[in-house]
Amino acid sequence: MPRFHYRALRPSGAEIAGELVADNERDAAARLQAIGTYPIEIGAPAGRSRFTFRLTRGSRRLPARDQVLFTRQLAALVGAGVGLDRALTLIGSGTGRAAPLHLAGELLAAVNRGESLSHACAGHPALPRHYAMVIAAGEARGDIGGALDRLAAVLERSRETARAVLGTLIYPLSVLVVACASVAFLLAFVVPRFEALLTGFQHEPPLAMRILLACSAVFQVGVLPATIVAIALAGLVVVRWRDAGFRLAIARRVMRLPLIGPFLAKIEAERVAFLLGNLVAAGVSLPAALAATRAAIGSEAVRAGLAAAETGIERGDGVTDSLTAGGLLPDLAGELVRVGEETGDIAAMLVKASDLLRREVEATTGELIGLVTPISIVVLGLVIGAIAFALLGTVMEVYDLAS
Repeated sequence: MPRFHYRALRPSGAEIAGELVADNERDAAARLQAIGTYPIEIGAPAGRSRFTFRLTRGSRRLPARDQVLFTRQLAALVGAGVGLDRALTLIGSGTGRAAPLHLAGELLAAVNRGESLSHACAGHPALPRHYAMVIAAGEARGDIGGALDRLAAVLERSRETARAVLGTLIYPLSVLVVACASVAFLLAFVVPRFEALLTGFQHEPPLAMRILLACSAVFQVGVLPATIVAIALAGLVVVRWRDAGFRLAIARRVMRLPLIGPFLAKIEAERVAFLLGNLVAAGVSLPAALAATRAAIGSEAVRAGLAAAETGIERGDGVTDSLTAGGLLPDLAGELVRVGEETGDIAAMLVKASDLLRREVEATTGELIGLVTPISIVVLGLVIGAIAFALLGTVMEVYDLAS
């Protein structure tokens, strides 16, 4: 996303200036208004290319683990009554991973210049967009410690969800990689030796060995062209990935896959409900919370659904109808949100809906692991066993001929 230079007024009338990351000028203005300031000038900074900014932003992005660590440390210190500048100084002067220490130092410098913590976080590319919004709401209530605690919970929940997905996929993917490597080694180096042996005996091999020899020949002829095509396709995807339309098309295709699509959709729905509920509960306005949630979600399909929900709410549609129209929330979660909308407690119902979805995701994850693990072992055993059977049968036949 591009970076914008801005000048804005605080409620006290003091003028502030800085830079922030946003989708466009309208989005930048909404972000400034969300933290309680009144923008008077927004524009692209002079003398800085978009390409240079992308390199800087990518190199300074703070990993999820470091975000959680930094937020938990700051929440504990501020909650214990330590002043904000003192807390940042203690974190920055500590030992451990360098990224949180650098972040603490940069935020401390901004606070010492007279900026609020939310304003310093809003302009920092290492932090997600909703970070500053939650802190700004805490500053408005005079409870920065509570806002940081809520932020840490949101970041930890997001990280745990990502790790759960990775834990579900890592075993079958590792089995697939081992199976492919083993089969490739046998077809490329082992089977051709048997072909030379059989040629010397001038004897037609068994049917299983003939099939294996044919597969080996196809593999040896086609492996190089297939590798080149795979590299070319990967390069094409990397180039096209910059196009939001291409990412949206891929995301929608993935969401339509059997078994995987509904599982991923449920995970994204849990993220949307939890993040949106916590932002609203922290005091962030619903339009700003929707915009921040959209910026925090990685799936282009979900981002498109959230953009449609924002449009629906702007034209007066209900929150529940806007969220469920694009398939962002399942039916049961949508009914909980509808109850919250009717009772005026939509934040709590969004969090409850996310808890419900989380339990469903955990149950589905356990079922998938329990199903995929034995299937992966059986498939790997069958493939390797079939190759071993063909090779062993050939060895026995050659032994009979030799004796």
